[in-house]
Amino acid sequence: MTNAATPNSGTESSIEITVNGSRLSVSAHHSLIQALWKTGHPNFKSASCLEGVCGSCRIMVKYGDQSAVNMALACQSKVEAGMQVIFPQYLEKESTTLLNHRYLLQPSSESGEQLKTVFPEAADCRHCHGCTVACPKGIDVEQGITLINEGKLTAAGDLFINCVMCDLCTTSCPENIAPNYVALFARRTTAVNQTTPPNLADRLQALQRGELTIKY
Repeated sequence: MTNAATPNSGTESSIEITVNGSRLSVSAHHSLIQALWKTGHPNFKSASCLEGVCGSCRIMVKYGDQSAVNMALACQSKVEAGMQVIFPQYLEKESTTLLNHRYLLQPSSESGEQLKTVFPEAADCRHCHGCTVACPKGIDVEQGITLINEGKLTAAGDLFINCVMCDLCTTSCPENIAPNYVALFARRTTAVNQTTPPNLADRLQALQRGELTIKY
């Protein structure tokens, strides 16, 4: 009787995937980023922490014969045969409104009005749900924008607490809203308007008056 050949444990099986329109043969059992590195693509700029925290390696991915296109993080996505991947580019500076979102926060009860001035496009949300579907962290982005438009900035800020600023919600928005930056405004506003502890306020005032000395 002839024994079946034992696969070489040092040999990795390969599968075919499509990345940005190019077919690649990659090693199985790896994350997408690892597989790309092993096939000679070490300089993918859309990779940073590799822990699923920074959100910089966002991808659009379609599996096999499925019609749905999902949003995910390349460092957290295991390669599968037939998967199709696109690394979306950041919006060009000429087409983005982010450069116009400049503001100086001060403790005020008019934060809602300031938001309307800085992010007027937030009111144009058409509730298409695209931003929520795009979010790799499972945040209900659309609900967050609704809360912000209702002036509920604290609740909106809490909803976006796990946001990694990957911009996928921005790239998916047909109204050119940048939900992650709108939410960041809400969180910053909430922090600015919170009561400063008396002992901290005293030390800050002493520092401004030049009365706070530091001994080494």
